[in-house]
Amino acid sequence: MKASPEHGRPLAPAGAGAASPSAPAPAGAPTTGAVWVNGVLVAPGTAVLAADDRGFTLGDGLFETMRAYGGRVFRLRAHLERLRSSADRLGIPIPPDLEDAVRATLAASGLDSAAVRLTVSRGPGEGLAPPEPARPTVVVTARPYAPAERWYAAGLRAVFARGRLNEHALTAGIKRLGYLDQVAAQAEARAVGADEALFLDTEGHLAEGAASNVFLVVDGALWTPPLSCGVLPGITRGVVIELANAAGILVREEPVPPDALHAADEAFLTSSLRELVPVVAIGDSPIGRGQPGPLTLHLLDLYRGRVHAELESGGVS
Repeated sequence: MKASPEHGRPLAPAGAGAASPSAPAPAGAPTTGAVWVNGVLVAPGTAVLAADDRGFTLGDGLFETMRAYGGRVFRLRAHLERLRSSADRLGIPIPPDLEDAVRATLAASGLDSAAVRLTVSRGPGEGLAPPEPARPTVVVTARPYAPAERWYAAGLRAVFARGRLNEHALTAGIKRLGYLDQVAAQAEARAVGADEALFLDTEGHLAEGAASNVFLVVDGALWTPPLSCGVLPGITRGVVIELANAAGILVREEPVPPDALHAADEAFLTSSLRELVPVVAIGDSPIGRGQPGPLTLHLLDLYRGRVHAELESGGVS
């Protein structure tokens, strides 16, 4: 994407007399969100996408979805590390100032609770072969976000997707722009009144949700598919494993047969926006008692406590 000068203002570098990118937005700042495109803050809705941008024409790019609490992104550096690792695999050059760009966009939005998305494409170019040199397009958006409390009070219903997740794909485990399989699976789930579609891998093991990682609770222990099943190394997934280990809760990262969901005591999904969400049924079959389970809710409390502690202390994020 690109922006004309009249649509935005360049970001002044830190230390150049401008406000710090993480400084609070001034009184009267907009609360509908903000957009940052290749070094320029633009009004939402005015950004322009180049017709030959490979993110648009080929899905040739990456993205990260993050959540801000109190005007700060939780585990921002972990998200950026994952993005850079994926970019290295694909040979997409990543600018060094992404952390400042995210903080500046969030500050400009005036939002405390926000969904923040960072998108990086390989930039403009024609044909399948990557252009040399690549000129990546970088976009950051911040929009208002508030989770639905019914997710945690009542839980979600999931169904298995008809398609499979290919753990042998060149892009396995990468949060890439080409998400059409997930879009189609989620549409099928919604058509039958479900909230999430769950993918199996090509070997028939449980892999991940269309927009989430998956955990089962069995006999007081956690069981989650390993990364070798092609699942995304979710940031929230990693925090849950950290919390469980610290609390003395056994975590099994082993292949999960799909029938194990029906026999589990509890199940939940993890994602940066939704945190931990109970899954209470697969299709018409309840999981456990068919209601959010105690260990799931306990881990949700621990997770929210970790978010608060890290952001208050200015620690890991």
